[in-house]
Amino acid sequence: MNTLWRAVMGDSVRRSSWRRWRRPARLIGLGFSLVVVIALAAGCATYSAKISELRPQLASAQYDAALATVEKETGKKDQLLFYLERGTVLHYADRWRESNEAFAAAERTADELYTKSISEGALSLITNDNAISYRARPYEMAMVPYFQALNYIYLGEREGALVEARKASFLLAKYTDVTLAGLKEEDDRDRLEKLRNNAFLLYFNGMLYDWDGELNDAFIAYRNAAVAYQGNRGVVDVEIPATLGADLIRVGKRLGFREEVAQLRRSCPDVFSVAEGAAVAAGEDLDEAAWTAGNGELVLLLEVGYIPQKTEVRIDIPIFEGEAYDDVGYWSWQIADGLGNTRAFAQGHKVEYWLALALPDMPVAPVPIRGARLRVAGSEVQARGYRSDDLATAARVTFESEYGTILLKTIARGLTKYLATREVGKQGWAARLTANIFAAASESADTRSWLTLPEHICLMRLSLPPGSYQLQVDLIDNAGKVIDTRTIADAVVTAGEWTFLSRRVF
Repeated sequence: MNTLWRAVMGDSVRRSSWRRWRRPARLIGLGFSLVVVIALAAGCATYSAKISELRPQLASAQYDAALATVEKETGKKDQLLFYLERGTVLHYADRWRESNEAFAAAERTADELYTKSISEGALSLITNDNAISYRARPYEMAMVPYFQALNYIYLGEREGALVEARKASFLLAKYTDVTLAGLKEEDDRDRLEKLRNNAFLLYFNGMLYDWDGELNDAFIAYRNAAVAYQGNRGVVDVEIPATLGADLIRVGKRLGFREEVAQLRRSCPDVFSVAEGAAVAAGEDLDEAAWTAGNGELVLLLEVGYIPQKTEVRIDIPIFEGEAYDDVGYWSWQIADGLGNTRAFAQGHKVEYWLALALPDMPVAPVPIRGARLRVAGSEVQARGYRSDDLATAARVTFESEYGTILLKTIARGLTKYLATREVGKQGWAARLTANIFAAASESADTRSWLTLPEHICLMRLSLPPGSYQLQVDLIDNAGKVIDTRTIADAVVTAGEWTFLSRRVF
């Protein structure tokens, strides 16, 4: 409330003014203005605050309540998020066909927003960025086909899963280009450009092609996954699955791609080093990688935690007397450059107005689960889990890349409101007061994002004889200790086939 009060009153209001406010008419006007403040402030609650019940409801399997929260708390400008969140809740409720309908609607909505002009920008200049329809970030749109593919797998519709597999990389590249086009700084563009290829999704696609016997497409996807894992080391916090190198050798051998595999060994040494280490530990020869005759391949995708959630940070920026501030673009850059040193900058200057800014932040919220281990109950058969996808870092890199642009736009909006307030102020103190109230109370950070996405995905694979198995999943913390064990009952493995399973640990 201090920020709001300071923006409303300003340093130009003198103590002597209080005497005039004792008049009944002025008190009525002030009371009305404060009512307006409260109403506007209530209406500007951030998205993450409004939908705060969703994550606990999903984690406790209160699916109907979660759907009701999504229905109630997403507005007209959040239509894309409505479909994304609804699709996720329905997926975990095992309502797979309905989930795919929601995700298909999300894709249509995203495409409509992608192609139409941004006519909402003018309104956002006098209110906040929540007045603009939410447009999904690249890492978000890339996950839509992932969930759709799993839904089709559970529905027994293999062809549908393969269609989704072909879409993921296309959507990631498409929406990366859209996001890059909106960035002003070259350094910001470079960081985001590195995430154009998602190694995990490429690997997942390869396994789906492999499952369908499309070995040439499988090899291409495996190769692209290897290049992405090698290239993104140090950019995202992932581990290269040991099975990737073995898959490349196995499929490459069947296709006669010996030279291609040899070239990959040279260009992606880490991928094959990990695979070699796993083969040695198992007493096997990596170059002879092949499936055990009569076995089936079981894949478990463990989705862990929640992606970082944006919050709002409110700050005050001094506007000094004696400056025109008419060139909003110039002053936006000047204020942004001096943002970390406003107190020193203010020395010797008289503050005319405090610019109230609401900015998004993405605080680090570590997930206690670092890895996992898959075991077959009653036997020594087990497989290490690999942190194969890191959505948290993708979200943070995207946010940090966009932040400079968001900051400049927020300052420009604040200056535009200030100039309007100064103009309105010529009509008297009451008009200025009302304008100041609106300027401060209408500021709200855009904290929207797909909140039900996991923080990371852990991949585990086992080659098993046909049969029904009870599986145990050990959850491992950052110190390497098992902190919990979950059971998966009746996992069915078929000879020569792939079995895909996914589970979520909230």
